Amino acid sequence: MSKTPLAIPLARELPPTDGQARRYECALEIPDSLVSHVIGHQGRGLKQAHNLSGSWLAAFAVGPAGNEGRRFVTIRGTDQQIGEALVVIGKRIAKRRVRAPRKQKTGNSAPNVAAPAPTP
Repeated sequence: MSKTPLAIPLARELPPTDGQARRYECALEIPDSLVSHVIGHQGRGLKQAHNLSGSWLAAFAVGPAGNEGRRFVTIRGTDQQIGEALVVIGKRIAKRRVRAPRKQKTGNSAPNVAAPAPTP
């Protein structure tokens, strides 16, 4: 990831609303290798974090188009909602890292079948 200065705040307090708890916003920079796993197929990972925490989540990229941009996930909510969303995202990342790579098949496409026993 590039080391250029970031123009978006990584955390901030949102303006207060009458009678509601304090709300915050934080942005997480996600490595390219984990972006698709955190977001999930059709955004299911972000929807899961939203459903379990009640926070608002969005993913976006900063920088040039293609694979060289910086990727972020923004979380908005109370401090408890943000904490719960971070737990969900952390578990998705941990699950990704624990998963063992699939074994590659060798070039031999013939099934391994024992030869028939000789007939007497």
